[in-house]
Amino acid sequence: MAYYCCDCPRNCGAQRDGTNGKGFCGAGETIDVAKVMRHMWEEPCLGGSKGVENIFLYGCNLKCVYCQNYKINGTDNTFDKEKLRRLGTKEFGALLTEAAQTGASAVGIVTGDHCIRQISEAITDDVRHKIKVPVIFNCSGYAKPETLELLRGKIDIFMPDLKYVDGSLSLDLSRASDYPSVSIAAIKKCFEMTGPAVFGSDGLLKKGVLVRHLVLPGQIRNTLGVIDLLNSTFAPGDIVFSLMSQYLPVPGLCLPEKYKRLSGRLTKAEHKKAAEYFANAENLTLGFTQDLSSSDEAFVPDF
Repeated sequence: MAYYCCDCPRNCGAQRDGTNGKGFCGAGETIDVAKVMRHMWEEPCLGGSKGVENIFLYGCNLKCVYCQNYKINGTDNTFDKEKLRRLGTKEFGALLTEAAQTGASAVGIVTGDHCIRQISEAITDDVRHKIKVPVIFNCSGYAKPETLELLRGKIDIFMPDLKYVDGSLSLDLSRASDYPSVSIAAIKKCFEMTGPAVFGSDGLLKKGVLVRHLVLPGQIRNTLGVIDLLNSTFAPGDIVFSLMSQYLPVPGLCLPEKYKRLSGRLTKAEHKKAAEYFANAENLTLGFTQDLSSSDEAFVPDF
């Protein structure tokens, strides 16, 4: 059924019907799946030796200018939309169930912020009962707490980003000046729904919140602020923190002079400073720091 959407913080109020929408994310009523694949390079506590069976959705309510998945975030006009699987909620529930039975350690929904309502409807009690591995919700962190509430009891592991603590930076790079306040509220909501991180005897995360942060070239102060914010918000053992170093400049990136460093890669000095700062954050006792070698096109899914 078509509806006027204010599910995310952009509050577009746009009508979503059929397969098209006029809002920022461009989504209609369907859940548009761009790719399903086994991902072996998620954090070790998620995939282990078996990896995560990831379902990549098309579209996004943030569309960062440096997005490594730009081909499927709705900004790449060359992407062939005929490749998409436009699914209703019942069909998506069946896909989730199928993905969870492939032998992976977990099943992941990637970039689902703009389809939370539909995903919630898809994960019925019957679907949830059939899925015997953790369900991961991998998102940008740009979501309303009241919308995230729709996923209570349906998601085991929330994996939100905390991209920025600087509103001017989030405005310039993601067209969302309110991202810092919105994202920390969203992360708190995710934690309220899952509680502290729970690991199984196999060492894998079974329930909880894993917060990701991508270090941006030339923006190390923003990264230190993100670490400070999480360190002051949570207690030891509450969340898992992933400091990511896989930034790659996307084709055609054109930005003001003050962001010229985004045309290159993270330096060893920037990586070292961020890693050391994280290591000294006394409340962030669980987590990972990516090696600089992760900044490689080989690790980016082929869409």
